[in-house]
Amino acid sequence: MLISTSVEAGEDGRSHMRIIPELSGGRAGRNCAVRVVVGEAYGEGHMVRDTAKSTVLLCAAWLSPLHAQDPEFRRLNFNIGGGLSVPLNPTARYVGVSGNGASGVGVNFDKHNSVEGDFFWIGLPPNRPLAKPIFRPDVSVNLFTLTGQYRFHIDSIGKSPFGFYLLAGGGWYYRYTTIGRRFFVPPFTICQPVYNWWELACRADGYLSAAPNDSHGSGAGGANGGVGFTIRFPHTGWKFFAESRYHYVWSTYIPTTFVPITFGFRYN
Repeated sequence: MLISTSVEAGEDGRSHMRIIPELSGGRAGRNCAVRVVVGEAYGEGHMVRDTAKSTVLLCAAWLSPLHAQDPEFRRLNFNIGGGLSVPLNPTARYVGVSGNGASGVGVNFDKHNSVEGDFFWIGLPPNRPLAKPIFRPDVSVNLFTLTGQYRFHIDSIGKSPFGFYLLAGGGWYYRYTTIGRRFFVPPFTICQPVYNWWELACRADGYLSAAPNDSHGSGAGGANGGVGFTIRFPHTGWKFFAESRYHYVWSTYIPTTFVPITFGFRYN
């Protein structure tokens, strides 16, 4: 905001003071310019000062709706979605395609740089070649993750509603295995990689030991990175997104690798 003043001589021979507050801003380029003429008859003291305050407040009130409705930047961000999870080798040897769910919350540093904490659930069901393995337990495996992400985003490409973002990060991945019923392990059953995947114990001589009838879990660190595309809804901070990330987890025995394809909604 700029305020300029000038003193001019009027036709009546008295001096006139002009107070010119000029404001410009808002996405529409809206301007506010008010000129107030005060002569000697009104007094050069308190009246000038009061008039200047009034004009500035008037312009601020005129422009404030524009700034209040500006959806381009908000400090917090939020996302929620779900989709499919596609395993990659070596995980794909033992796991089939499944669903996933995700949510997260974070902070925007500016219009292009953000950090967020994300939660993921990914199902890890047996794949088709393992539909009838020898001595297969009634097993269910789920992966739960907590990760921190850096996200670079452009929310509008060429003033269009379309945008994209890149993100990378890492965190803790917890794989939880549930064995629903006890199954009998015949003596001298050779240990196979799938039993390692289910985290069943193998003896030093290469044979499978007795299988547990319980649930157990193990955690490991991992990293991820990916890309997403957004469509912004007008006059709000909400966007529809489609995202794909690559995850690599340093799990015990066999690394966990997968790509979840997620659809959902982001706020800012």
